[in-house]
Amino acid sequence: MPLPLLPQQEFYIAHRILPADYAMPALEAATDHYGMGYVISGDRFTITPKHTYYHRVGELGMMPPYLYHRTMPLSPEAGIPYEGILVKFSPKFVAPFIASVGQSVFDDIYSYRVQKFLPEDSEKILAHLMKILEIYESDFPQKTALLQYMLFELLLNILRLRLDGDDAVAHKTTLTPPILEAIFYMEQNYSKNPSLEETASVAGYSPAYFSKLFHAQLGKSYSDYFTVIKLKHVQHLLLSTNKSITEIAYDTGYRHVSNLSEQFKKMTGMSPLQYRKLQ
Repeated sequence: MPLPLLPQQEFYIAHRILPADYAMPALEAATDHYGMGYVISGDRFTITPKHTYYHRVGELGMMPPYLYHRTMPLSPEAGIPYEGILVKFSPKFVAPFIASVGQSVFDDIYSYRVQKFLPEDSEKILAHLMKILEIYESDFPQKTALLQYMLFELLLNILRLRLDGDDAVAHKTTLTPPILEAIFYMEQNYSKNPSLEETASVAGYSPAYFSKLFHAQLGKSYSDYFTVIKLKHVQHLLLSTNKSITEIAYDTGYRHVSNLSEQFKKMTGMSPLQYRKLQ
């Protein structure tokens, strides 16, 4: 499970820089704290039994206790280190905030898996996090009270500044661990175009049974869902790099640029170049 808070510790914040290809080794869930993570550089893909979602620069991921999840890089081929600010706090630490604003308000803040902001507001959130980190690392005698106040201010600013909508993709039904493992494998190896048979072996099922189970839980066939995975990576590379469409096709496992363009237009209604220009 994610590292718990130390005994008698109610709050924790850290500035982390991890390798571009860092991935959680297994499904994990915190049992003693709420978490949030701001992305400074790099990107992440997170899968849970009920949702999958993407977490990019300037966004704030929210992780309540007892939510099993696994994260991995969205575009490790870009070679950009994953840098971010990690925050953990106990239910006891946030209890006065909940008593003040109400449980429903706090639950609403954590109902979004990823909080998105306008660029200028995202900078305000990062600046606030850096101030919290500064106090946390200081020797100020009353820093616990100040950290609690600053966390409450942060939560209210998240509520005030966040953009409406959460683009987390809901699964058709709750995913079982073998299917979660299969999706993790697909995300890690999408550029190699793993076959249904290969991924079924990772999940521990026969290809026929795996195919039925996959469709039942995700509402899409293996090939259709795999195409969505590949095109999500294409979208990200179009927006985060200056690579040509040919280079992106090679990086994402397409043998022909025409195949990429055809599938991309079918999903988005525009060509890759039109998408890059519009965004």
